[in-house]
Amino acid sequence: MNSIFTEENLLVFTTAARCSSFSKAAEELQLTTSAISYAIKRIETGLGVVLFERNTRSIELTESGFYFYRKASDLLNDFEMIRRGIDTIAQGIEARLRICINQLLYTPWHTAKLLQVLKTRFPTCQFTITTEVYNGVWEAMINNQVNIAIGAPGTLLDGGGIDYTEIGAIGWVFALSPTHPLAHMPEPLSESQMRLYPNIMVEDTADTINKKVGWLLHGQEVLLVPDFNTKCHCQIMGEGIGFLPEYMASDAIEKGLLVRREVINPRQKSGMLLATRHAANGQVTQWITQEFAEGGMLRAIYQDLLSGR
Repeated sequence: MNSIFTEENLLVFTTAARCSSFSKAAEELQLTTSAISYAIKRIETGLGVVLFERNTRSIELTESGFYFYRKASDLLNDFEMIRRGIDTIAQGIEARLRICINQLLYTPWHTAKLLQVLKTRFPTCQFTITTEVYNGVWEAMINNQVNIAIGAPGTLLDGGGIDYTEIGAIGWVFALSPTHPLAHMPEPLSESQMRLYPNIMVEDTADTINKKVGWLLHGQEVLLVPDFNTKCHCQIMGEGIGFLPEYMASDAIEKGLLVRREVINPRQKSGMLLATRHAANGQVTQWITQEFAEGGMLRAIYQDLLSGR
């Protein structure tokens, strides 16, 4: 039976089904009508079912024929995808690429736009996107869980055979609810004043290397949340205080949901790196590195999130 599942036989069958005619299928495939009829009969014998109801003018798929047509079409698509995949791998295009995005640079829109650009440019490459916080990004790279990191923290960990390039920085804003007691205190706010209120903090996702603490005062209560969007909403609701990414806080401040306050010892910008493996020489990785350079297509996608050093 296996001999009937050839690409040629499947193409003959699906063409005949689509044309509802052996003669039209023969014309399209540049074969004889008898060759088409023989191939279909051979498939039916091998499967032990009738695939077409035949009459003098046309042919119609049986119920078994409809099922086989769907499966045969899927198989033909698989054949084509395999062929294209092998061709692109031979050209140096990776079959699969795993990308980790720092939570500071992760938004659904930016990630979807990134994938749209990558799939348009490299349709045969399978992309997997994950997200980590702070040194969790470096850990994913060091443990070979990902091939590329977008927004790795600016403090580079030594070793690991990793190349990196600067792509910008995240600016920080100390922001809190307009109803929060600190919203009415004279500026700049002191550490002793801020220490009285919980710090909404996103925890570093690293497990095997040292966790990074974004900002925390000695003795201050901590409320841990899984991501920066949750942190922002907690601060909007007045549940705590802390620094927010400038792009995120700006929108809430403009809507009157948060107010910006000046503090003693403001948080400095966080440098963001694009990290790749030193031995990586695939076309997709090289293109991503190139397009994250100044003026590149991918750099432009994240430009509204990043500022200069």
